[in-house]
This record gives sequence, structure tokens and C-alpha cells, in this order.
Amino acid sequence: MKSVYDEQSERWIEMKRNGKNINHIYLEKPAMKNKISDLGGKDVLCLGVGSGEEIELLREFHPKSIVGTDLSSKLIESAQLSFPEYEFYACDMENQPLINNSVDFVYSSLVMHYKKSWEATFKEIYRILRPGGIFLFSTHHPVRWSAYQSKIKGHNKRILGYDKLKDKEPIIYGDYLNNTKLTDVWFGDFEVEYYHKPFGEIIPEIIKSKFVIADFVEPKPTKQFESIDPKAYKVNNKIPLFMIFELIKQS
Repeated sequence: MKSVYDEQSERWIEMKRNGKNINHIYLEKPAMKNKISDLGGKDVLCLGVGSGEEIELLREFHPKSIVGTDLSSKLIESAQLSFPEYEFYACDMENQPLINNSVDFVYSSLVMHYKKSWEATFKEIYRILRPGGIFLFSTHHPVRWSAYQSKIKGHNKRILGYDKLKDKEPIIYGDYLNNTKLTDVWFGDFEVEYYHKPFGEIIPEIIKSKFVIADFVEPKPTKQFESIDPKAYKVNNKIPLFMIFELIKQS
């Protein structure tokens, strides 16, 4: 995905900063913010920092330091220009430029679904976290993102299920149980690739990582979401779009 975000960096930055991504602003961000306590005196890593928008949220909690990393060098350049007081590095999630046991809190917003396997990323985050440190991340919810999707102008359909027909092969909509690479178009013209993972793969990877699950959240939209887009609010209030894990490295 590095080339896509480098090539489309200006478009991505504009989309992130125009205030129109209501799923992020009124669903994912409030839930993530609700899971962060005071970070005073703590060293923080923002994993998949992009062009730096997450820094605004994190510094509200007064961390001692923030380091941001992202695969896209173009987005990292933008983040560094916007927040010159912090350190930013272009690198893969599985190879962080930090020493062992050097941070207290790792925050990652909607990035993990770009990896088919999370095992190496978990291992790397475990390495750099201090004992008692927290890894908080949001990602796609497998129920929503494994559904069959059809996009026609004015009609976006998602179905996870099947039609069982007598004397005929069943018609199956979606694929939940298999790790699947998906291609999609976001914001009308932004082509992306990401992975769907079932819980049957996610949970064993967490167990193998030695992290302990402290909390799991399936966020609902805020009431403000309803006033902006009541139709999307009804959907997101019943069918999960994202999920949040809070993992702890035990001492």
C-alpha cells in the first residue's frame, strides 16, 4: 500500500482533514478517545500515523513524548511539517525504529487491516512496550467487512448470508471464515486494498503474542452522527463497522 498512499498523498490528506469522514469523526474517534486515560509522563507511539491527524487527539492527554510512524514517506513528511515538535519515521509496522521496552502506550487507528497476518506486528509492539504498557488499536469489524458488497450510484448493498435453494447450489453472499484480500474504492475514487480476518484468526494471534486482552469495544455512533446522517446512523447503530482492542503487556 505504500505506493498508493505516496502517489495519492495530497488526496488522502485532503480527505482526512476536510471534516467529511463522519464514520471516523463520530464513530471511531470518540470510542478510541474514551479508551485513553491520562498519558502524563508517558512515552507514546502512534502506529500508522499517516499525515498526523491522530497527534491532535493524543496530545490532549499530555504525553511526555510522541513518535509517529507510517509506511508512506509522503504522509510522514506532511506529519512532520504539521507537528515539528514530534518525531516521525517512515517504516513498516513490523520494523519500528525504537529500542526494547521504550514506550508506555501504542495507539493505532484503522491500520491493522492492511496486514494479512498480525503476528509479526504484535511481536514488534510487544518488544518496544514496557511491562504494563498498552496497545490500543481499531480496525475493521469482520462481520461488516466480510459481507458481499455491491456499489451502484445511490445504492450501496452489503449482505452476509445465503439463499438455500431446493435442488440447486446455494447462493452465498460474502465470506466470513477465510482470510481474504479485498479491493475497494473509498471516498468515490480512492482505490485501496486491505484484508478481512475472522475472529478465529485474530484471537489465536493475540494469544500467541502473549498480550492480554484488557477490553474489546464494538463502537456505536454518537448522537451527533444521527443529526448529520440519520440513515447511516441507523445502520451503524445495529451493524458494527469497526472494533477496538485494548491489549496489555503484563509485567
